[in-house]
Amino acid sequence: MGSFWSLDGLRLAGSITSPPSGEPRKAVVLAHSEGLDQNENGLFPLIADALAAEGVASLRFDHRGHGKSEGSQEDRTLTEHLNDLRAAVEHVRAETGARRVSLVGNRFSGGLAAFYAARRPTELDRLVLLTPQLNFKGDYIDQNPNWKAGRLATPRLAEVGYLEHGPGVRHGRAFLNEAFWVRPSFVFGEILPPTLIVHGTKDDHVPVESSRAAVRRLKADDVLVEVDGVGEQNAEFVAERVVEWITFSE
Repeated sequence: MGSFWSLDGLRLAGSITSPPSGEPRKAVVLAHSEGLDQNENGLFPLIADALAAEGVASLRFDHRGHGKSEGSQEDRTLTEHLNDLRAAVEHVRAETGARRVSLVGNRFSGGLAAFYAARRPTELDRLVLLTPQLNFKGDYIDQNPNWKAGRLATPRLAEVGYLEHGPGVRHGRAFLNEAFWVRPSFVFGEILPPTLIVHGTKDDHVPVESSRAAVRRLKADDVLVEVDGVGEQNAEFVAERVVEWITFSE
């Protein structure tokens, strides 16, 4: 396992998977869900190996405050995560020599990846969003019992410095404030790279309706693939769709 540096000087643990021979023309950054690590419960190594077999390099990395990367859960912010995506794109391009870099984000990172692509529209070759969270305010504020009518309703944030959001996930004050403003669903019309969304039809945490609404704001040649059940339970199918999209030649 290797590492690279964030823009603000944290060491981020990452793994590059390269094709068995030749210099790749394409590379991919794989960004994982909150609370997990760069392996995404086995999905990302599966995708990385399949991409390598098609001549595409990939970088998967632990988000700050996750896995073996530096940083703490409660201190991170959404904009820091976006800057880490930039650092990852620059790192895989420099390490592999690939001129065309794509981005794959799962769940939390799906929302990040969409926002990143909209704000840096000419940087990416292709974009893949797996069960993307596209409404951070909805997920972290509106549906959070610690908030009432958009205002904090618990002393816990002041007492311990963070609020828990599921196993292994902690949000600090800065992250929660940014959730009001970093709105992936609002910027879909600005995404230029060809975009694939893969979403499970029976996902209880991120309903497929959010992706159905989002894809209507994308270009006509972008695609939503609906998976019967939950995406992570259909890892091989998801990996095949990702590899097909990344390796497609215009």
